[in-house]
Amino acid sequence: MSRPLNLKRWVKAVASFGLGQGTVAYFLLTLPRLTRSDNRKLKWMRIPVLSHPIWLRPGTTDWFVMEKVFIDLEYGLSQWPEHERAIRARYEGALERGQTPVIVDAGAHIGLAALWFASQFPQARILAVEPARENFEILQRNAAFHANITPIDAAIWDRETRVDLVNAYDEPWAWETKESAGGEVRTVTISHLLNREPNSIPLIVKVDIEGSEVQLFRSNLQWIEKTPLIVFELHDWLGGWRGAGHVVFSSLTTHRRDYMQRGENIFSFGHDLSRFN
Repeated sequence: MSRPLNLKRWVKAVASFGLGQGTVAYFLLTLPRLTRSDNRKLKWMRIPVLSHPIWLRPGTTDWFVMEKVFIDLEYGLSQWPEHERAIRARYEGALERGQTPVIVDAGAHIGLAALWFASQFPQARILAVEPARENFEILQRNAAFHANITPIDAAIWDRETRVDLVNAYDEPWAWETKESAGGEVRTVTISHLLNREPNSIPLIVKVDIEGSEVQLFRSNLQWIEKTPLIVFELHDWLGGWRGAGHVVFSSLTTHRRDYMQRGENIFSFGHDLSRFN
């Protein structure tokens, strides 16, 4: 997932973060390539919407995930005002009733999407699920000052089992899971996660699990109807004729939902939200 350096990225960073913080952000992308330094060594940077710095591996795909989340705002809802109002009404209505809105971040990587959701829904409980050990340790570090983010060291699946991790691209984002009786990582289900918080309601489930959408969406799908917003990225492009898109849409289309796309993500809004408009 190597990408060429260009000044357009610096301009975007400055436009989003201001001259100082934007230049520092761009410096973290360019430094390892210019100096041939170790790009696995953690560095911190500041994001204007967050009260604490974030940690990432400069010059790796961590930077591009940061760009996607905090510069391109790919998890933002503002371009669909009617649907954004409905999600926020659901969130605020739950708080007024004394309930806890729950957001599941499946494939949390180093926690940047979880931090975005925490900034947008500060009273929601965010369950950030990540199976890769190095990513999970950075996720824990990024979540340390955010009491509403709970890192979960596991892989998301449709049942409780064990999986092994495979990384064909040797990139931090590229960890895939393969079911194995003696696997190194435990799995958790979305239903289990949504039920672990007392007096709670689901708000958002975000799924970015590098091809394991097939296993997640093949069974144990009661959570779909209950979840107002499901955000997912499909990985059929990884090859293998896995049919991820077919499995996901076959599961989602059993209930009326609206579908929008932003960047690599598809946003699926349940029609029950229409009563909140």
